[in-house]
Amino acid sequence: MRLQTCCSCNSKHMFFMLLGYFAPAVVQFASTNQDKVSQLILINPPLTEKHTKLPSALSCFSTFLLGDIFAQDPLRASDKPLTDCGPYILDEEDAMVYRRPYLSSGAAGFSLTAITRALARELKDSVTFLRKTLASNEWSRPTYILWGTKDRWLEISGVEESASTMNIEVLSLSEVGHHAQEDYGEEVGLIVHKLLKKFVYA
Repeated sequence: MRLQTCCSCNSKHMFFMLLGYFAPAVVQFASTNQDKVSQLILINPPLTEKHTKLPSALSCFSTFLLGDIFAQDPLRASDKPLTDCGPYILDEEDAMVYRRPYLSSGAAGFSLTAITRALARELKDSVTFLRKTLASNEWSRPTYILWGTKDRWLEISGVEESASTMNIEVLSLSEVGHHAQEDYGEEVGLIVHKLLKKFVYA
């Protein structure tokens, strides 16, 4: 597993902060390497039964044939997912930054279809594993969830109830969409800094 290779160091103070659909993969790594994990911070992770299906802006890339065509369209592959997941309006200069990989090579589109197909196939089991792991008595690492309440892909409905069964605190970020760290990077940074200090000086 590549993640395990990247994280196979001797450090006993590894702090993981993950966004969205990548959270289950890191929880899977952390579950078998708790001795390497000091703290886990999840930002808008898929957590409830409603989160086990990809939003249409992503699932369209996982369809046979059409997915490959859509993934080569910079507007559909870049602009649509970015503006669909929260209260975002991209100006042309910023939009071009995100479009550039799709304009310069077909490889970005091929990667997008591969990732979304894997997500569509494995997401339900991954969310189930995440919930089971974090609710287990064997999970002992300090864990927090930050949630942008304006996320249109992963709605906050049911999140606090699910987190309470895992004894995990949910910190809500109002007016923030799926990409919390880009919406309000300074605010997220301050919260993360406080959480890290809480652990270090505990």
